[in-house]
Amino acid sequence: MAAVPPPVYVYSPEYVTLCDSLCKVPKRASMVHSLIEAYCLLDQMKIVKPKVASMEEMASFHTDAYLQHLQKVSEEGDDDHPESVEYGLGYDCPATEGIFEYAAAVGGATITAAECLLDGKCKVAINWPGGWHHAKKDEASGFCYLNDAVLGILRLRQKFDRVLYIDLDLHHGDVEDAFSFTSKVMTVSLHKFSPGFFPGGYNLANTARCWTYLTGVILGRTLSSEIPDHEFFTEYGPDYVLEITPSCRPDRNEPQRIQEILNSIKGNLKHVV
Repeated sequence: MAAVPPPVYVYSPEYVTLCDSLCKVPKRASMVHSLIEAYCLLDQMKIVKPKVASMEEMASFHTDAYLQHLQKVSEEGDDDHPESVEYGLGYDCPATEGIFEYAAAVGGATITAAECLLDGKCKVAINWPGGWHHAKKDEASGFCYLNDAVLGILRLRQKFDRVLYIDLDLHHGDVEDAFSFTSKVMTVSLHKFSPGFFPGGYNLANTARCWTYLTGVILGRTLSSEIPDHEFFTEYGPDYVLEITPSCRPDRNEPQRIQEILNSIKGNLKHVV
């Protein structure tokens, strides 16, 4: 029996630096990568340098007008362009200098992950800085300038007849809207539901904890509870452990309700033919 190839980890120093520049989650990409590295998980994965998405690849979903405007304000660092409002650029998605290069990098990284799956290089491909699922065809939204999730699905669809997209974000994404015209892509979104809840911010240390833990799960590794010493060690105080301390907020995810959701998902999957 052929050996299972190791997971692909999409990474380059340049890519992480670009992702660190996003003002809404500064240094998050570095915090995640550094913690994964501190737990010595990189040696068990195949590191693949991400490509940068071309204008043509981005235009497989986004409109030319939106991409051209994003590129223009990115070059000029113009956060007050009169046309930016209609493209969703503003408070949540400021048009800072270099934002187009950032968007193209994230989109390219997710496409790279998809291509690794298509080529049979791996069974799992990881792009932790990706997953920006709110951007629409001609509009930035919810800190998202490019919908790299949609771009990745479109790339997978070039080989696979059907794709199942599972979204575990705190907020409901907009990926399903992109595929509302086809039965070839099924989306399952598990998120917080509450009237007026969009969008609620990020705890960078807990994000790094969670994604590092999940990387360990993918690799079949049980990680030590104690955070290893590394560049961002002081961010994990006062307890300095991998586990996320529960807040005083009650857990309203009742076991019976969770089982109902899982049964509903399984029931829908039976109809996918």
